[in-house]
Amino acid sequence: MKRNSVKTIAIFSGYHLPHLGGIERYTNNLALELRKSGIKVVIVTSNYANLKQEELINGIQVLRIPIYNIFTNRYPIPKKNDEYKKIIKKLDLYNIDSIIVNTRFHLTSLVGAKYGKKNNIPVFLIEHGSEHLTVDNKILDFFGAIYEHMLTSYIKKFVNQYYGVSKEACNWQKHFKINSNGVWYNSINDFSKNITLKKNKEMINILYAGRILKQKGIIELLNSFIECQKNNDNITLYIAGDGNLLPEIKKKYKNDNIKFMGKLDFEELKKLYSITDIFVYAPMWPEGLPTSILEAGLMKCSVIATPFGGTKEVIENNRNGILIKNENELKNSLNKLINDQDLRIKLSNNLYKTVKDKFIWEKTAKKIIDDINNYIMKKEKSND
Repeated sequence: MKRNSVKTIAIFSGYHLPHLGGIERYTNNLALELRKSGIKVVIVTSNYANLKQEELINGIQVLRIPIYNIFTNRYPIPKKNDEYKKIIKKLDLYNIDSIIVNTRFHLTSLVGAKYGKKNNIPVFLIEHGSEHLTVDNKILDFFGAIYEHMLTSYIKKFVNQYYGVSKEACNWQKHFKINSNGVWYNSINDFSKNITLKKNKEMINILYAGRILKQKGIIELLNSFIECQKNNDNITLYIAGDGNLLPEIKKKYKNDNIKFMGKLDFEELKKLYSITDIFVYAPMWPEGLPTSILEAGLMKCSVIATPFGGTKEVIENNRNGILIKNENELKNSLNKLINDQDLRIKLSNNLYKTVKDKFIWEKTAKKIIDDINNYIMKKEKSND
């Protein structure tokens, strides 16, 4: 019997909720949107914290494979014991007709790609970055890049089509001699209609939300804020998130106007967005397309960001945000926005329109479904 449309998709991801990160949110939001379109979704991920092996979450079947107790929160390594084999065997029950794997370098992606090849199921790989991973150590980064190339050359044997969460992510695939088939943009759900914005005219609230890592530009933001505070006593900086740098900066930057919020769930984060005037996300290395920039735009925050990765596909400098390249530019841009309400309003309104027009999950999921359907139909025609 011929198939003329996708019915069941398995998504393989290194981590999934409650683990928080950009890829986790991408996977969860995509799965929910696919389900709205009548497609069954199975998410296969790592059991990094003794979670349930099988769980139904919002109609999405989640299967968690065991991993070794090493690098559990940065790089899950599957433990191929009887429990692992049982979960992989269970996939046969779902009549999967398409597989999506997140990133080239997670071993869970390799698990999904090999399963697809073995069972003649098309595999679609999504690139989420635009540069080699870094742990801020030149020696480890060097060997990490070698490992990434080795793993990529292997997983390429099992993948049918390649996509990126931004054009920049697609371009990065060329580094591995991969020609991308298109963009499956990182997107967000339109949650703005359920939230009342509460901008305070007397106090300018500045927000960073993400992992607290050195590469994210946190130190540069904190230094810039302190400089701006010398001439502005009506500003507050909120730092939302967790990471290995958090204990150090909490100890170093003791300031009544700097609020370290720690790890927040999305409901808490939305409340923080609603009072934010300026959102700063300025990593000093490329990323795919940061979800937090889209969320901030949807909540009518004016955004300061770095022009790395897919960010410049969202932010057009001085039209719907400000792009900076170093700490001095960050400080000057903060000062500019703090003291110019009209500019803040202009940038935030333009960014809101950009996000609504181009980066909403309903539109992205439709493109993903269409691309997968087209591949399946072409494959079936070639087999006739």
